[in-house]
Amino acid sequence: MKSRSFLNLGAAALVAAFYVSPAAAVDGYVTQRDNNQQPVRTRYGECVHDGQWQSGMHYADCEPAAAVPVAAPAPAPKPEPVVEAPAPAPQPIPQNVPFRLATETFFDFDKAVLTPEGQAVLDDVAKRLGVSQYDSLSIVGHTDRIGTPQYNQKLSERRANAMRDYLVAKGVAPEKISTSGLGEANPTAQCTNLRGARLIACLQPDRFAEMTVAGTVQVSVAPSN
Repeated sequence: MKSRSFLNLGAAALVAAFYVSPAAAVDGYVTQRDNNQQPVRTRYGECVHDGQWQSGMHYADCEPAAAVPVAAPAPAPKPEPVVEAPAPAPQPIPQNVPFRLATETFFDFDKAVLTPEGQAVLDDVAKRLGVSQYDSLSIVGHTDRIGTPQYNQKLSERRANAMRDYLVAKGVAPEKISTSGLGEANPTAQCTNLRGARLIACLQPDRFAEMTVAGTVQVSVAPSN
């Protein structure tokens, strides 16, 4: 009987201990009655709420942290349109361009005054020079062999200067022009046993001027496909 009474007393004490030491509570949560007051969890690790729990309450790590909204990434800037660089301008071609003008259409025999025909030819020369790039223009006058060498030298120089003055009046830069005369040097006509008007007519090829443009001229290049 004593042993049974002892067992009954022990069971009663155990039951009494269960009710005497219930789990403590934190507002909204059931916690263990100890110094740390750890939350009571279910078999799935979730904290046990009591009747005072409301949405938004937090205790320890019972509730997941509120999700922080992540701002949508800013749209990538649109790429700038690719602008193709213009094709480089064609480079000027350095060259010297000599050309010969027959002065029988420029000057009357033994004269240094330009004829209308000579002026028309120089008008065309001035237009060509106006659209060209060049560094210098030289004019060299020539005469036939009629007259003394000294006279012909001066005549050739006057003819070259007359051509220069006309071109300058048409807009050609005077600082780019140089003039000289070679008189009756460098003859080309073969006139023997002739006199008077026939000799003058035969010597026409020796009355000429040489013009040399030195520098560069522009060239046009067709665009490539």
